[in-house]
Amino acid sequence: MTLPPSSAPKGSAWEVLRAFLVLGLTSFGGPVAHFGYFRREFVENREWLSEHDYSGLLALCQFLPGPASSQTGFCIGMKRAGWRGG
Repeated sequence: MTLPPSSAPKGSAWEVLRAFLVLGLTSFGGPVAHFGYFRREFVENREWLSEHDYSGLLALCQFLPGPASSQTGFCIGMKRAGWRGG
């Protein structure tokens, strides 16, 4: 499954690092809470992903074995800044 390209321009790995560093220092809760933080930060505030892209990414990561919130974060970074963002 491939996701359609996002309308947001590509960013840098530093931009991704800063965004996730702030989330890591200010967020608490389990994986379900992380999904809410990711949606608010990357769909609503930064507009890195559309609602459609985020829901498709979330569905894929929940389907795969392993920690879904970590996989979602990794995929958001990859989508924004390529392999350096992951």
